Amino acid sequence: MTVARVVVSTRAPSSPGSTSEGTRPSAGSTSEGTPSPGSTSEGTPSGSTSEGGEGDAVLAQAAAVEANSEHPIGRAIAARAAQRGLTVPAATGFTNLAGAGVTAQVDGKTVAVRGPRDVSDIDATLAGVIADAQHAGATPVVVTADDVVTGVIVVGDEIKPSSAAAIAELTTMGLRPVLLTGDNAGAARHVADQVGIDEVIADVTPEQKVQAVQSLRDNGHNVAMVGDGVNDAAALATADLGLAMGAGTDVAIAASDITLVNSDLWSVADAIRLSRKTLTTIKENLFWAFAYNVAAIPLAAAALLNPMLAGAAMAFSSVFVVANSLRLRAFRPLRR
Repeated sequence: MTVARVVVSTRAPSSPGSTSEGTRPSAGSTSEGTPSPGSTSEGTPSGSTSEGGEGDAVLAQAAAVEANSEHPIGRAIAARAAQRGLTVPAATGFTNLAGAGVTAQVDGKTVAVRGPRDVSDIDATLAGVIADAQHAGATPVVVTADDVVTGVIVVGDEIKPSSAAAIAELTTMGLRPVLLTGDNAGAARHVADQVGIDEVIADVTPEQKVQAVQSLRDNGHNVAMVGDGVNDAAALATADLGLAMGAGTDVAIAASDITLVNSDLWSVADAIRLSRKTLTTIKENLFWAFAYNVAAIPLAAAALLNPMLAGAAMAFSSVFVVANSLRLRAFRPLRR
């Protein structure tokens, strides 16, 4: 994820002592950073800023709070502040609000970075920015200081080039992909369209993610959940199979059954393919072991089988099972 835009509230007081870089740009200046696909363009002169001025102050405040966050949005904000060379103040009392954002004490103020649905008293200008961002498939977050809205930061998703092909492979394998996210419906739909997912469940809390997974299970589906964040942990634990991205949070990794070290969706397909091959091998081994013994034991009991041949036959049975299992070593990932 990358920060595509910072818009300052026209009602927000300037932050004393903030480390601005440069001057506030005039109307029509270019947006902050390189916008990812779906991010909105720079807005009207109603306080939007991208380089220096109050925009940097808002970005620095948000980065101070997000410095302790493991969420992709938080990492994107912190990375953009570092890229801009901003002096990020120290934050204390960091609190993760499950499914609602983060908050901390910064320069004597309670600064929060939250989703628009969790913030009231948003002025018309910022409300328009939020609506435009969501419509374009981006993710807006609202920054507040002591419950006063100071600005909106728009973050865009960068889709991994391999994701669409990986989703297509999962569909070919007979799986039904569903995008389950706490992000807004516009951003979720934008991502889903790019990777080829038809079913989207958006704007949900961590508790609602668990409910969605449980609902699928109650309807007779075997559910595999792929996630990487704190908000995914409970759903990962609820699913029949939880897969955590290796770059995800510790709590998500702990709640999962499998950790995908390279954080690539192709690894999900590979893990399922390997598990299916392993299960097939187990069934083959059981079948031949039982069939072998069902045929040989009666012959041995009737003294129709030479003890030497019986011993050799039992040894051959073990060799067959081991050899058949060793075929799994020939498994190769679909994509390296």
